Amino acid sequence: MHPRNPYNEPPDFADLARRYPPLRPHVFINHTGSSTINFKSLPAQRRLTEALFHLDYGLSLTLPDDRLCPPVPNRLNYVLWLQDIVKSTCGSDTIRGLDIGTGASAIYPLLACRIEPTWNFVTTDIDERSVQFAKQNISRNSMDSRIFVEHVPADGPILQPLHTSSTGFDFTMCNPPFYSSAEDVSRSTEFKELGPNAVCSGAEVEMITPGGETSFVARIFSESLQLRTKCRWYTSMLGKMSSIPDIVSLFREHSVDNYAITEFVQGQTRRWAIGWSFQDARLPDTFARISNPTLKNIMPSRNTLHHAFPGARSVDILASALRSVIALINGVTVASSATPATSEHSFTMLVHAQSNTWSRAARRGKLPEIVCASQESPVLRCSIESRERLSSYTSRDIPCQLVFIWVEGKDRLIFESFASHVSRQITSTLPEFGDVI
Repeated sequence: MHPRNPYNEPPDFADLARRYPPLRPHVFINHTGSSTINFKSLPAQRRLTEALFHLDYGLSLTLPDDRLCPPVPNRLNYVLWLQDIVKSTCGSDTIRGLDIGTGASAIYPLLACRIEPTWNFVTTDIDERSVQFAKQNISRNSMDSRIFVEHVPADGPILQPLHTSSTGFDFTMCNPPFYSSAEDVSRSTEFKELGPNAVCSGAEVEMITPGGETSFVARIFSESLQLRTKCRWYTSMLGKMSSIPDIVSLFREHSVDNYAITEFVQGQTRRWAIGWSFQDARLPDTFARISNPTLKNIMPSRNTLHHAFPGARSVDILASALRSVIALINGVTVASSATPATSEHSFTMLVHAQSNTWSRAARRGKLPEIVCASQESPVLRCSIESRERLSSYTSRDIPCQLVFIWVEGKDRLIFESFASHVSRQITSTLPEFGDVI
């Protein structure tokens, strides 16, 4: 579960029922003495979603009986991950998102717009009934000026608003139909070892698409190859981990190296999400990579590099050495530097490089100088943090490390060579050699 998700702990159902009376008939005491609901009951699911929406976000929701009832904690994970991506890579004040297949609840744009006052959405759906309920829910919550709902044809482009709009988007999001057929849905249920944890109220139009979710996301990717930088980040949720390798193979086939994979865990339910970008802004590994042995070989390359320095006995010593080394690299400027207010044990510096002047070939004059077109687009933006490294050493031997985070650039080798050069130069100024980890 996302670390900022407030539902990391199960809710107090008795308290929810006290504050939201429609939920009361569905709350009971289980064999452990705790209050809960029957998650295989559609009415109980709906009242719980309505209660969380109302009590935690001040939102009113009407859910039709024949359409999907989305669980708030699971959907919130996706919104919070997008929030991380936006804050890390999008510099504009107003954020514009596209929700593909918004459903009757319009849960993603409603949650996102409640959390982020500067976000706006275009949402689409091929199902007229879902579109009508989505519009009602958006109007009921006075979000008409921020969320626009569009009914799109099933045989048209999935990213139709991007094709027709003169304004770019910051991200797309999608919870695609997971299954390729009714038989596929049945097999998925039958193969759950202990049976499904909750019933699914989704209509066929919400759950089934030709080729399943892999084919659906592949279509989004195909369209994104034409639209490219008209959207900063294209993303989609996935219901099957087995879908991820097929999609990553498409990235590699088309030389798309700027992508991210994450995982959402809610109780016994696991979902995944994948995102990709044709722009130069890069995500730190905490947002772009997960630790999963099955997916290890298809994870994106690391954008976060760690270099340890046993010779540096304090963050201040390492930060001082870092400042001295950066000052000597031609064409590299410090955009900002600070000691975080929340920590006395770290120092962060954001640097811009207008050209590669540090590599051995560049210093010998054998490397063609690649200079950015403007001050706004350097060949490299990199965040460097000096911090104590506590986990692998005893309290009597606490060395420090530098953490290099690739913020922006086209060429990964430039980032990696810069981190290596800075680390080597710092090592030469310290009494002991540093270790790359």
